[in-house]
Amino acid sequence: MKNTLLVIAILAIVSCKQQEGANVQTAPTQVGIDAVVTENGDLNVTDAVEDVTFKTEEASQIHASYLMLKGALVNTNAKEAAQEAAKFKDVLDAQVESDITRNLSDDLALISMSKDAAEQRVAFENISKKVEVYLSSEITSGTIYKQYCPMAFEGKGAYWLSNSPEIRNPYYGDKMLKCGVVDKEIQ
Repeated sequence: MKNTLLVIAILAIVSCKQQEGANVQTAPTQVGIDAVVTENGDLNVTDAVEDVTFKTEEASQIHASYLMLKGALVNTNAKEAAQEAAKFKDVLDAQVESDITRNLSDDLALISMSKDAAEQRVAFENISKKVEVYLSSEITSGTIYKQYCPMAFEGKGAYWLSNSPEIRNPYYGDKMLKCGVVDKEIQ
């Protein structure tokens, strides 16, 4: 019996040591455990930010506006998200009408009129899908990180785009800031 327990203990130790070097993806954490919060309370700050360039100024503006909206949702700030969505819509309205400007308008309007972060996050999921399709064909250098949270929307899961490989979850914000994985690198 002692030999059996000794063998099990050794196998457990060896097994754990082999997994230490494995590529471990970010697991859910809570704010305060491992979160980076700046002096102004911004949870969206990361150590690594990727510079990305695009074929057109329109794509650069859409990317920047998208990231500002994502940041507001990471911080679970419905008022700021509404303001950023309105600014994003203004950016689109100033451009020549195209498929992307038409496709984003309704979702941005919904976010800009809402005071509920949960409602805003549903529309943000649609925006993320549309912006990904558009930016994928516009990128000339750098990397956009397509990230995924399997727990979003009661286990349905949802994607978003980021300028950093570090996870900052716009669907859970401070509740599960780092819940998610990098699903794809768009270059």
